[in-house]
Amino acid sequence: MSALVSIIVPVYNTAKYLDRCLLSVTKQTYKNLEILLIDDGSTDNSGLICEEWSKKDNRIQVIHQQNKGISAARNLGFRTIVGKYVTTLDSDDHLYLNAIEYAERALEETSSDVAAFKLKYTFNQKMPKKLFKAKKKLKYFVKEGKEIHEQIFLSMDYQTFFWNKMFKSTTIKGIYQDENLRRFEDIESLPRFLKVCNKAVFLKHTLINYMIRNDSLSHDTSDIKKKLDLLTSLCTLNENRYKEWYPSFGEDFHYWWALEYMFIHIDHIKGMSRKEKQSIFFDDTILEQYIIHSKGFIHSPYKFWYKLLYLKLKISIFFFKIKNKKH
Repeated sequence: MSALVSIIVPVYNTAKYLDRCLLSVTKQTYKNLEILLIDDGSTDNSGLICEEWSKKDNRIQVIHQQNKGISAARNLGFRTIVGKYVTTLDSDDHLYLNAIEYAERALEETSSDVAAFKLKYTFNQKMPKKLFKAKKKLKYFVKEGKEIHEQIFLSMDYQTFFWNKMFKSTTIKGIYQDENLRRFEDIESLPRFLKVCNKAVFLKHTLINYMIRNDSLSHDTSDIKKKLDLLTSLCTLNENRYKEWYPSFGEDFHYWWALEYMFIHIDHIKGMSRKEKQSIFFDDTILEQYIIHSKGFIHSPYKFWYKLLYLKLKISIFFFKIKNKKH
């Protein structure tokens, strides 16, 4: 008999996208599912939509709670699920229709503790009209110990998101996300979850469609300095963790988070007002900070991306100053 796979879907004010998300879950080619919808105090119709879906599919269980954040919603899911394997899905994203089938099979065939799969980015609500399957034959490779962390943090393929991973439930039992964090919760928690995994299987397939929305919390452009300061503190925490766990990788981890710092900064530039841009771009210490944050970057696996992003920032700042020098 096939293993029961639990899918935790935290839901908060995503009524516009929720039907598509849940359609991708309920139409999975893998049928032995426990689908747990955690309504995190939604103020739109999301809670009602969850209830309607539970009436249509008896694999769906709905739990309503006061708004506590995505980490608290996921943690409630971790405490509730009974499946052999567990994965999470954000309620504005959607799975490829054979995502669970491929991930479960890879875990079973390799006796791994965690499976990771690739993702596709979709910007500003432009989701494809159809739901797709991964068409190629299942392919994967296996890593163990320190190499798991290197594959996640020192490559661009599998990222540090929680929702493109499927864990063996008993392996991560008793480990939870930090509920005090409302941003970057995956960056803080993923190393702790991976640390208890002896073996990981990495699928060579894109199995999830990730929507990047300007109105989502993770892409909110307000108070960017506070946001980047938090990122810096969390990544420094992880750098110190890895120096203790795997000393050589601890040094390499610095390169990853310096790159992440730059990516997030650039990602927010498009959504900033002119006044917000002025406060950052007319502060000449910004480029100095990138140099400090990225010491030795030229020797890292990310040297191409660092050069490209650094150049893009310099050009952006240069033209912004020319355009706004009269203001």
